[in-house]
Amino acid sequence: MPDIVTIISTVGFPIAACIFMGYFIKYQMDSFREQIDRITTEHKQEMSEVTEALNNNTLVITRLCDKLGEFENESK
Repeated sequence: MPDIVTIISTVGFPIAACIFMGYFIKYQMDSFREQIDRITTEHKQEMSEVTEALNNNTLVITRLCDKLGEFENESK
């Protein structure tokens, strides 16, 4: 607390308030950046899992189409 009083008495209240607001904004931006990085990493992992599931589904559908084609050819 004495440091705050010293800063205010040295540079004045408006300048001290600007310094503290600047520090607060920097703190908030760093916090937001960390959250965005974490969310981006989680999203990349989720999308990798979705891509794998989609590829597996594509393989299964292709096999089903092949089997249906074989079944139709046998019935003719």
